Amino acid sequence: MKFQRQRKMVAMVSFALTTLALLSVVAVQSASRPSKGELAVEYRQSLYTVMSVNFGPLGAMAEGVMPFNAAEAQKRADRMAFLAPMFKEAFPADSNGVARTAARSEIWAAAAEFDKDQQALIEKTALLAVAAKTNDFAKVKYAIQETGETCKSCHYKFKETR
Repeated sequence: MKFQRQRKMVAMVSFALTTLALLSVVAVQSASRPSKGELAVEYRQSLYTVMSVNFGPLGAMAEGVMPFNAAEAQKRADRMAFLAPMFKEAFPADSNGVARTAARSEIWAAAAEFDKDQQALIEKTALLAVAAKTNDFAKVKYAIQETGETCKSCHYKFKETR
């Protein structure tokens, strides 16, 4: 009898510990999964990084800091034109207010204006890609400046300065 009670007690304690361990694992996994909003912030920050890495040399060419290289300008302009439309899906409502972002809440409050600015970026980067195909530095420089102004304008309205 005593042996059976001990076995029952050990089985109950083992069951309780196993259940507790499983619940702990589930809780840790749930806590470590990023939310949809956090994933959207990571996505758009990645897009901004790639966009910036490609715009940097173009800006340097336009400012005369770096010599104009038509092939390099075309490659980077094409990349920017490819990336720009992706920003349209990078600002879902559930990313509003997520930490680690410089996006202002005005993006969602003034959605029509923000959409207009996103469309302007798409158009300017497309024109930049067209200009880069001409190999004409004056045209490329103008398109770089126009694209840069479009970026600055949107950042001024919709991005927190850190």
